[in-house]
Amino acid sequence: MRQKDIVSQHIGSMLCRSDISVTDMLGIQSQFLRYSKWVAKVRGIDMDAEPERFFRAWTLRGTMHIHEFCDYDLYMHEGNRSPYMKEYWDDHSVVPHAIKRQAEDRMLRLIEAGVTKRKDIVRSFQESGASKETMDYLFNAWGGLPRILMERGEIIQTVSDDLSYAFAPKVSVMTVEQAELEQMKLYLENYAPCSISDATYFFRYTRSKAKRLMEQCVSASSGMLIWNDGVVYRDTEVVYDSKATNAIFVLPGFDPLLVGYEKKENGMIPAEHLRNVYNLQGIIKPVILHKGQCIATWTVRKNTIYIKPFQANNKATYKRAEEKIRELTQCDECRYE
Repeated sequence: MRQKDIVSQHIGSMLCRSDISVTDMLGIQSQFLRYSKWVAKVRGIDMDAEPERFFRAWTLRGTMHIHEFCDYDLYMHEGNRSPYMKEYWDDHSVVPHAIKRQAEDRMLRLIEAGVTKRKDIVRSFQESGASKETMDYLFNAWGGLPRILMERGEIIQTVSDDLSYAFAPKVSVMTVEQAELEQMKLYLENYAPCSISDATYFFRYTRSKAKRLMEQCVSASSGMLIWNDGVVYRDTEVVYDSKATNAIFVLPGFDPLLVGYEKKENGMIPAEHLRNVYNLQGIIKPVILHKGQCIATWTVRKNTIYIKPFQANNKATYKRAEEKIRELTQCDECRYE
Protein backbone atom coordinates (compact mmCIF):
# COMPACT_ATOMS: atom_id res chain seq x y z
CA MET A 1 0.00 0.00 0.00
CA ARG A 2 1.29 3.46 -0.89
CA GLN A 3 2.20 5.88 1.89
CA LYS A 4 -0.62 8.19 0.76
CA ASP A 5 -3.13 5.35 1.11
CA ILE A 6 -1.81 4.43 4.56
CA VAL A 7 -2.22 8.04 5.69
CA SER A 8 -5.75 8.02 4.27
CA GLN A 9 -6.57 4.90 6.29
CA HIS A 10 -5.12 6.43 9.45
CA ILE A 11 -7.11 9.63 9.07
CA GLY A 12 -10.25 7.76 8.13
CA SER A 13 -10.16 5.32 11.04
CA MET A 14 -9.09 7.88 13.66
CA LEU A 15 -10.99 10.99 12.53
CA CYS A 16 -13.79 10.16 10.09
CA ARG A 17 -15.61 7.43 12.00
CA SER A 18 -18.89 8.35 13.65
CA ASP A 19 -18.60 5.55 16.22
CA ILE A 20 -15.09 6.03 17.60
CA SER A 21 -14.70 5.94 21.38
CA VAL A 22 -12.01 6.69 23.94
CA THR A 23 -11.67 2.90 24.28
CA ASP A 24 -10.88 2.62 20.55
CA MET A 25 -8.13 5.21 20.91
CA LEU A 26 -6.66 3.33 23.92
CA GLY A 27 -7.23 6.43 25.97
CA ILE A 28 -6.06 9.98 25.37
CA GLN A 29 -2.69 11.22 26.57
CA SER A 30 -3.46 14.08 28.90
CA GLN A 31 -0.64 16.21 30.24
CA PHE A 32 -2.89 19.14 29.34
CA LEU A 33 -6.51 18.40 30.20
CA ARG A 34 -8.02 20.93 27.80
CA TYR A 35 -6.07 19.44 24.87
CA SER A 36 -7.38 16.00 25.84
CA LYS A 37 -10.94 17.25 25.88
CA TRP A 38 -10.36 18.85 22.47
CA VAL A 39 -8.99 15.52 21.14
CA ALA A 40 -12.30 13.98 22.17
CA LYS A 41 -14.36 16.92 20.91
CA VAL A 42 -13.00 16.82 17.33
CA ARG A 43 -14.32 13.24 17.29
CA GLY A 44 -17.74 14.14 18.64
CA ILE A 45 -17.09 13.05 22.24
CA ASP A 46 -18.10 15.53 24.96
CA MET A 47 -16.29 14.59 28.17
CA ASP A 48 -17.89 17.43 30.10
CA ALA A 49 -21.37 16.03 29.39
CA GLU A 50 -20.60 12.72 31.13
CA PRO A 51 -17.47 13.20 33.27
CA GLU A 52 -18.35 10.19 35.41
CA ARG A 53 -17.57 7.93 32.41
CA PHE A 54 -13.85 8.76 32.51
CA PHE A 55 -10.83 8.68 34.79
CA ARG A 56 -7.20 9.82 34.60
CA ALA A 57 -4.10 7.90 35.66
CA TRP A 58 -0.52 7.13 34.62
CA THR A 59 -1.12 4.09 32.43
CA LEU A 60 0.70 4.14 29.06
CA ARG A 61 4.00 5.62 27.83
CA GLY A 62 4.80 6.66 31.41
CA THR A 63 2.36 9.56 31.11
CA MET A 64 -1.10 10.57 32.28
CA HIS A 65 -3.99 9.26 30.16
CA ILE A 66 -7.76 9.55 30.16
CA HIS A 67 -9.69 6.28 29.89
CA GLU A 68 -13.25 5.05 30.02
CA PHE A 69 -14.23 3.83 33.49
CA CYS A 70 -15.31 0.53 31.95
CA ASP A 71 -11.66 -0.04 30.95
CA TYR A 72 -10.28 0.37 34.47
CA ASP A 73 -9.33 -3.31 34.77
CA LEU A 74 -7.49 -3.17 31.43
CA TYR A 75 -5.23 -0.22 32.23
CA MET A 76 -4.82 -0.55 35.99
CA HIS A 77 -3.78 -4.18 35.53
CA GLU A 78 -1.55 -6.17 37.87
CA GLY A 79 1.61 -5.05 36.10
CA ASN A 80 0.77 -1.35 36.06
CA ARG A 81 3.27 -0.27 38.68
CA SER A 82 5.75 2.31 37.49
CA PRO A 83 9.34 2.62 38.78
CA TYR A 84 8.11 5.83 40.41
CA MET A 85 6.37 3.85 43.16
CA LYS A 86 9.58 2.18 44.32
CA GLU A 87 11.58 5.38 44.04
CA TYR A 88 8.97 7.22 46.12
CA TRP A 89 8.92 4.65 48.91
CA ASP A 90 12.67 4.05 48.97
CA ASP A 91 13.46 7.75 49.26
CA HIS A 92 13.56 8.73 52.95
CA SER A 93 15.67 11.84 52.49
CA VAL A 94 12.73 14.23 52.94
CA VAL A 95 9.72 12.33 54.32
CA PRO A 96 10.09 9.21 56.49
CA HIS A 97 8.12 6.06 55.68
CA ALA A 98 5.85 6.49 58.71
CA ILE A 99 4.87 10.02 57.64
CA LYS A 100 4.07 8.79 54.14
CA ARG A 101 1.76 6.16 55.61
CA GLN A 102 0.04 8.78 57.76
CA ALA A 103 -0.34 11.03 54.72
CA GLU A 104 -1.97 8.19 52.76
CA ASP A 105 -4.49 7.55 55.53
CA ARG A 106 -5.24 11.25 55.86
CA MET A 107 -5.88 11.73 52.15
CA LEU A 108 -8.18 8.71 51.98
CA ARG A 109 -10.13 9.94 55.02
CA LEU A 110 -10.49 13.38 53.43
CA ILE A 111 -11.88 11.91 50.21
CA GLU A 112 -14.26 9.71 52.21
CA ALA A 113 -15.47 12.86 53.99
CA GLY A 114 -16.16 14.56 50.65
CA VAL A 115 -12.99 16.66 50.44
CA THR A 116 -12.07 15.67 46.90
CA LYS A 117 -10.52 18.74 45.25
CA ARG A 118 -6.74 18.76 45.20
CA LYS A 119 -6.55 22.36 46.38
CA ASP A 120 -8.74 21.57 49.41
CA ILE A 121 -6.73 18.46 50.26
CA VAL A 122 -3.50 20.45 50.06
CA ARG A 123 -4.99 23.16 52.26
CA SER A 124 -6.00 20.55 54.87
CA PHE A 125 -2.45 19.19 54.99
CA GLN A 126 -1.05 22.70 55.32
CA GLU A 127 -3.46 23.54 58.13
CA SER A 128 -2.38 20.37 59.95
CA GLY A 129 1.13 21.80 60.21
CA ALA A 130 2.91 20.02 57.34
CA SER A 131 6.10 21.85 56.38
CA LYS A 132 6.67 23.33 52.92
CA GLU A 133 9.37 20.72 52.32
CA THR A 134 6.96 17.91 53.15
CA MET A 135 4.20 19.43 51.01
CA ASP A 136 6.55 19.83 48.04
CA TYR A 137 7.41 16.15 48.32
CA LEU A 138 3.90 14.76 48.89
CA PHE A 139 2.33 16.82 46.09
CA ASN A 140 5.17 17.11 43.61
CA ALA A 141 4.94 17.54 39.84
CA TRP A 142 5.62 13.83 39.20
CA GLY A 143 2.52 12.78 41.09
CA GLY A 144 3.62 12.31 44.68
CA LEU A 145 1.11 10.92 47.16
CA PRO A 146 -1.92 10.99 44.81
CA ARG A 147 0.00 9.03 42.17
CA ILE A 148 0.93 6.33 44.69
CA LEU A 149 -2.71 5.94 45.71
CA MET A 150 -3.78 5.82 42.05
CA GLU A 151 -1.21 3.22 41.06
CA ARG A 152 -2.17 1.09 44.04
CA GLY A 153 -5.80 1.15 42.90
CA GLU A 154 -7.13 3.17 45.83
CA ILE A 155 -8.26 6.32 44.00
CA ILE A 156 -8.66 7.80 40.54
CA GLN A 157 -8.23 11.33 39.26
CA THR A 158 -11.36 12.79 37.70
CA VAL A 159 -11.59 14.72 34.43
CA SER A 160 -13.02 17.83 36.06
CA ASP A 161 -11.28 21.12 35.30
CA ASP A 162 -10.94 21.65 39.05
CA LEU A 163 -8.51 18.79 39.74
CA SER A 164 -10.12 16.28 42.08
CA TYR A 165 -10.10 12.64 43.15
CA ALA A 166 -12.56 9.83 43.81
CA PHE A 167 -12.35 6.26 45.05
CA ALA A 168 -11.36 3.70 42.42
CA PRO A 169 -13.88 1.02 41.42
CA LYS A 170 -13.53 -2.27 43.25
CA VAL A 171 -13.06 -4.67 40.36
CA SER A 172 -10.81 -7.59 39.53
CA VAL A 173 -8.04 -6.29 37.32
CA MET A 174 -6.38 -8.19 34.48
CA THR A 175 -3.05 -9.92 34.64
CA VAL A 176 -0.25 -8.09 32.86
CA GLU A 177 -0.22 -10.73 30.10
CA GLN A 178 -3.96 -10.43 29.49
CA ALA A 179 -3.88 -6.64 29.54
CA GLU A 180 -0.93 -6.22 27.19
CA LEU A 181 -2.43 -8.61 24.65
CA GLU A 182 -5.85 -6.93 24.80
CA GLN A 183 -4.29 -3.48 24.47
CA MET A 184 -2.33 -4.58 21.41
CA LYS A 185 -5.48 -6.10 19.92
CA LEU A 186 -7.35 -2.80 20.35
CA TYR A 187 -4.41 -0.90 18.92
CA LEU A 188 -4.20 -3.01 15.76
CA GLU A 189 -7.96 -3.07 15.24
CA ASN A 190 -8.21 0.71 15.40
CA TYR A 191 -4.82 2.14 14.39
CA ALA A 192 -3.88 -0.29 11.57
CA PRO A 193 -2.04 -0.19 9.22
CA CYS A 194 0.73 -0.42 11.85
CA SER A 195 4.38 -1.40 11.64
CA ILE A 196 6.46 -2.85 14.46
CA SER A 197 8.10 0.57 14.75
CA ASP A 198 4.66 2.15 15.20
CA ALA A 199 3.72 -0.26 17.98
CA THR A 200 7.12 0.18 19.63
CA TYR A 201 6.69 3.96 19.60
CA PHE A 202 3.11 3.86 20.89
CA PHE A 203 3.64 1.40 23.74
CA ARG A 204 7.35 2.06 24.33
CA TYR A 205 7.98 -1.67 24.17
CA THR A 206 11.12 -3.31 22.80
CA ARG A 207 10.82 -4.35 19.16
CA SER A 208 10.88 -8.03 20.11
CA LYS A 209 8.04 -7.61 22.60
CA ALA A 210 5.94 -5.54 20.19
CA LYS A 211 6.49 -8.08 17.41
CA ARG A 212 5.56 -11.01 19.67
CA LEU A 213 2.29 -9.38 20.80
CA MET A 214 1.42 -8.35 17.24
CA GLU A 215 1.99 -11.90 16.01
CA GLN A 216 -0.26 -13.27 18.76
CA CYS A 217 -3.02 -10.83 17.84
CA VAL A 218 -2.79 -11.58 14.13
CA SER A 219 -2.82 -15.33 14.80
CA ALA A 220 -5.93 -15.06 17.00
CA SER A 221 -7.82 -12.67 14.68
CA SER A 222 -9.35 -15.35 12.42
CA GLY A 223 -7.98 -13.55 9.39
CA MET A 224 -9.25 -10.09 10.34
CA LEU A 225 -5.64 -8.90 10.79
CA ILE A 226 -2.90 -9.80 8.33
CA TRP A 227 0.83 -9.22 7.94
CA ASN A 228 2.11 -7.73 4.72
CA ASP A 229 5.76 -6.75 4.35
CA GLY A 230 6.24 -6.08 8.08
CA VAL A 231 2.98 -4.14 8.50
CA VAL A 232 -0.29 -5.29 10.07
CA TYR A 233 -3.40 -4.44 8.07
CA ARG A 234 -7.07 -5.04 8.63
CA ASP A 235 -8.22 -7.67 6.14
CA THR A 236 -10.92 -5.37 4.77
CA GLU A 237 -9.94 -1.73 4.96
CA VAL A 238 -12.86 0.68 4.91
CA VAL A 239 -12.75 3.09 1.98
CA TYR A 240 -13.31 6.59 3.33
CA ASP A 241 -14.75 9.48 1.39
CA SER A 242 -11.88 11.29 -0.33
CA LYS A 243 -13.50 14.60 0.56
CA ALA A 244 -13.11 13.71 4.22
CA THR A 245 -9.47 12.65 4.01
CA ASN A 246 -8.68 15.69 1.83
CA ALA A 247 -10.41 18.03 4.26
CA ILE A 248 -8.92 20.36 6.86
CA PHE A 249 -8.56 18.97 10.37
CA VAL A 250 -7.23 20.62 13.50
CA LEU A 251 -5.51 18.19 15.85
CA PRO A 252 -4.82 19.15 19.48
CA GLY A 253 -1.49 18.35 21.11
CA PHE A 254 -0.77 14.64 21.71
CA ASP A 255 -3.56 13.66 19.33
CA PRO A 256 -3.71 9.86 18.69
CA LEU A 257 -2.77 10.48 15.05
CA LEU A 258 0.47 12.02 16.32
CA VAL A 259 1.11 9.59 19.20
CA GLY A 260 -0.06 6.40 17.49
CA TYR A 261 2.66 6.08 14.85
CA GLU A 262 6.45 6.31 14.86
CA LYS A 263 7.12 10.00 14.37
CA LYS A 264 9.87 9.69 11.77
CA GLU A 265 7.75 7.29 9.71
CA ASN A 266 4.45 9.13 10.14
CA GLY A 267 3.46 10.05 6.57
CA MET A 268 1.51 13.09 7.78
CA ILE A 269 4.61 14.87 9.05
CA PRO A 270 6.93 16.52 6.47
CA ALA A 271 10.48 15.53 7.44
CA GLU A 272 11.67 19.13 7.42
CA HIS A 273 9.03 20.06 10.02
CA LEU A 274 9.46 17.08 12.35
CA ARG A 275 10.95 19.16 15.18
CA ASN A 276 8.24 21.78 14.76
CA VAL A 277 5.69 19.13 15.77
CA TYR A 278 7.71 16.87 18.10
CA ASN A 279 10.08 19.04 20.11
CA LEU A 280 13.10 17.88 22.07
CA GLN A 281 11.31 18.33 25.41
CA GLY A 282 8.81 15.58 24.58
CA ILE A 283 5.93 17.91 23.69
CA ILE A 284 3.76 16.99 20.69
CA LYS A 285 2.23 20.22 19.40
CA PRO A 286 -1.26 20.82 17.97
CA VAL A 287 -1.27 20.80 14.17
CA ILE A 288 -3.40 21.71 11.18
CA LEU A 289 -3.87 18.83 8.75
CA HIS A 290 -4.76 19.40 5.09
CA LYS A 291 -4.88 16.71 2.41
CA GLY A 292 -3.16 14.31 4.75
CA GLN A 293 -0.24 16.61 5.55
CA CYS A 294 0.58 18.80 8.55
CA ILE A 295 0.79 22.34 7.25
CA ALA A 296 1.05 24.32 10.52
CA THR A 297 1.22 24.13 14.28
CA TRP A 298 -1.08 26.06 16.58
CA THR A 299 -1.49 26.77 20.26
CA VAL A 300 -3.63 28.77 22.67
CA ARG A 301 -2.14 31.25 25.12
CA LYS A 302 -4.28 33.47 27.34
CA ASN A 303 -7.38 32.89 25.24
CA THR A 304 -5.59 33.79 22.00
CA ILE A 305 -4.92 31.36 19.15
CA TYR A 306 -1.44 31.41 17.63
CA ILE A 307 -0.89 29.71 14.25
CA LYS A 308 2.58 29.02 12.83
CA PRO A 309 2.24 28.12 9.12
CA PHE A 310 4.71 25.88 7.30
CA GLN A 311 3.71 27.45 3.96
CA ALA A 312 3.33 31.08 2.93
CA ASN A 313 0.92 30.73 0.01
CA ASN A 314 -2.08 29.00 1.55
CA LYS A 315 -4.03 31.83 3.18
CA ALA A 316 -7.50 30.52 2.34
CA THR A 317 -6.74 27.12 3.90
CA TYR A 318 -5.33 28.69 7.06
CA LYS A 319 -8.38 30.90 7.35
CA ARG A 320 -10.67 27.87 7.23
CA ALA A 321 -8.50 26.12 9.82
CA GLU A 322 -8.61 29.22 12.00
CA GLU A 323 -12.40 29.04 12.09
CA LYS A 324 -12.25 25.39 13.11
CA ILE A 325 -9.86 26.21 15.95
CA ARG A 326 -12.10 29.05 17.11
CA GLU A 327 -15.06 26.68 17.20
CA LEU A 328 -13.07 24.02 19.05
CA THR A 329 -11.44 26.28 21.64
CA GLN A 330 -14.01 29.08 21.94
CA CYS A 331 -11.19 31.61 21.59
CA ASP A 332 -11.97 34.83 19.73
CA GLU A 333 -8.58 36.32 18.83
CA CYS A 334 -6.12 34.70 16.42
CA ARG A 335 -2.58 35.72 15.50
CA TYR A 336 -0.08 34.30 13.01
CA GLU A 337 3.54 33.77 13.95
